[in-house]
Amino acid sequence: MTARKVGDHVEIPQEDARAGRTGVGLRYVLAASIVLVVLGFGIAAIFT
Repeated sequence: MTARKVGDHVEIPQEDARAGRTGVGLRYVLAASIVLVVLGFGIAAIFT
């Protein structure tokens, strides 16, 4: 990332600003939600 200081703030190129990185915690939340959805569908299929 190429950041440059302009006055009292820092500017970065638009491509770098939009190329955000997600943390590991978000991956765990997404994985857990997928597992819960699959379990929910499985339970619904058993009881219907």
